[in-house]
Amino acid sequence: MILWGWGERVLTFDLAEHEHCQRCEQEQDFTLRLKYTYGHFYHLFGWVISKQYQLICPVCSHGWIVNASAAEAQIGYNPVPFHQRSGWIVMLVLAAIIGLAAVTYQHAA
Repeated sequence: MILWGWGERVLTFDLAEHEHCQRCEQEQDFTLRLKYTYGHFYHLFGWVISKQYQLICPVCSHGWIVNASAAEAQIGYNPVPFHQRSGWIVMLVLAAIIGLAAVTYQHAA
């Protein structure tokens, strides 16, 4: 059975920015969060389909989209786990190793 699909995650960070919320009509500490969608093959080999950094009001969830490179510079790293971000590279390398081993074994026999 082949297991593939997609998922969506939301990561919240301890970075806050004090802004005026237009919906709440008061000053709030907006929090930075990352909302991303990823595809996967057997839940190990993944790739990011879409990713969006957002500044969100903690009271009403109103906010706006933040530039990804600016947000990652503020965080200091790419917060998406490796297997969901670059797992597809590992799958290609494993497929190449298995293919090379099969060809080598076939020629040796």
